[in-house]
Amino acid sequence: MLCDSPGRFWQPERQNKYPTHSDSQRAPQFLSDSCPILRNERLSRFGHFATVASLSFLSGGAFSRRPLFGTCFMWIKNLVVFVGEEAFPSSVAELDETLDQNRCQPCGSQTLRTEGFVPPLKGQDPMVYAVDGFIYCTYQETSRLLPGPVIKELLDEKVEHIQDEEGRKVGRKEKADLKEQITFELMPRAFTRSRRTSLLIDTERKRVMVDASSASRAEEVVACLRKAIGTLPVAYPAPNSAPYTSFSNWLKDTKLLPEGFTLGDRCELKGTKDEGAAVKFTAVDLGQEEILAHLETGMVATRINLAWQDSLELDINDKLEIKRIKALDLLQENIDAMDADDAVAELQARISLQGNVLREALDGLFGYFEVNPA
Repeated sequence: MLCDSPGRFWQPERQNKYPTHSDSQRAPQFLSDSCPILRNERLSRFGHFATVASLSFLSGGAFSRRPLFGTCFMWIKNLVVFVGEEAFPSSVAELDETLDQNRCQPCGSQTLRTEGFVPPLKGQDPMVYAVDGFIYCTYQETSRLLPGPVIKELLDEKVEHIQDEEGRKVGRKEKADLKEQITFELMPRAFTRSRRTSLLIDTERKRVMVDASSASRAEEVVACLRKAIGTLPVAYPAPNSAPYTSFSNWLKDTKLLPEGFTLGDRCELKGTKDEGAAVKFTAVDLGQEEILAHLETGMVATRINLAWQDSLELDINDKLEIKRIKALDLLQENIDAMDADDAVAELQARISLQGNVLREALDGLFGYFEVNPA
């Protein structure tokens, strides 16, 4: 999305590869610049899938739960942040076109996994939305799921049949070949699962933020983005000092906290000598004597709950990964005041609102730790 004039945003025109029920949703269209936040949308949950798969796997077809067209589910709950020293290598228009050429395709009959990008809003063409120096896009991984118990059951039946009919034992290599054959035959009928992960690129601070709960997942997303655009010189943040030392000092003296931050009610302590020693505190006063006593024995804080300016609550660990982001009163009031009738305008508002709050919070934390790219 490009800024056409102050207060207006333009969505690039493109043939809709996935026609929708409404021609009015096609670009170009002008959007108001009132602009917040993000929920990691999942098309299906594994637990539910496993139940369905174990009951009706061999019936064939794909299984997924899809949200309504144009529905906005944006709220970032976790952050793995990558930082760089160079400007983001693509303009908004270039990135929109590049991601459109690298869409996540459906799995073929013998394809186990595909990955790529999808429009953040169902039923809308744009692959990216840009506002206030942020670029928002969505990565998707689609995979076929072959439940191990299903394959094992069919393999056991095949082995038993061969032993009964031919009166011989089935060797390890033959069993492996049979398993491969069964997998090949079942693959076209396997269920598919799509998982979406949101990216928020802060072009002003040269940060790529991935809404992922694990570093490995975030690395997959960034690798896919790097492959699509050709180059992406970013790395994990490298603090100037060990975060766990600062976390421990914050628990001992709240005056040492970065400006704008206050202690929350959760923390995790680990021993430096005995790797197995760990203790978690939840819904407690973090200044209580028991916590301070653990610190005196040599334990250090590896994860701590913080609040930032009555806007956000978050957990931060010793790798500077952000978890369990939650809106507090000041931010929640702005979220509640949004007009949910226009999904595009709401998404823009959420990008702007949560993006700016996260930018300021990360400025405080990364400035405190004197973060540089690793």
